[in-house]
Amino acid sequence: MHRDSLKVFRANKRNKQRTKMVVPIHVRLAETKGPLQPAHTLDATEKGIMFAGYRGELKVNDTVEIQHRHERALFRVVWIRLLEKSSEKHVGAESVSRKNIWGRGFPHKTDEEHE
Repeated sequence: MHRDSLKVFRANKRNKQRTKMVVPIHVRLAETKGPLQPAHTLDATEKGIMFAGYRGELKVNDTVEIQHRHERALFRVVWIRLLEKSSEKHVGAESVSRKNIWGRGFPHKTDEEHE
């Protein structure tokens, strides 16, 4: 599949708008129950997030526990993007538990945005 086609395909799968949301979170691999490490969100929907600042090792399909304030939920890592000329990575993850830990709702896409 061509890279541009993949972008359109992925964007069309989303039925909620991404909301830019930079908030502090804590992340850890769910299987390890090790210490939570600081990170931050970049954007979010009810079903997923993009986050950065996590220093630990992650692989696609890893399950991570994310804490925002006093709420926790499980997410599955869908993609990892290493930034050029930086040790930082952006991580895309989808909610496993379908629990909204953000304390807010998210706007639905309009019909025009689905096309």
